Amino acid sequence: MWEAFQHRFFGFLPERGTLVIALIYFAVCFISLKVSEKMTHAYAMPWQKEENKQARERIRKEESE
Repeated sequence: MWEAFQHRFFGFLPERGTLVIALIYFAVCFISLKVSEKMTHAYAMPWQKEENKQARERIRKEESE
């Protein structure tokens, strides 16, 4: 009875090896994304940084007034 119940609810899942590979792939993708974001932020040029963009916008508004 327990096997029938287990097969009914978990029968649609792929094999264990496939799930492990999928989890490893997800972890690698997630780590790569986070490292890429940190590297992009760390190596941004001064004119690409958000605080400098906001300062330029503020200066432009003051000059136009």
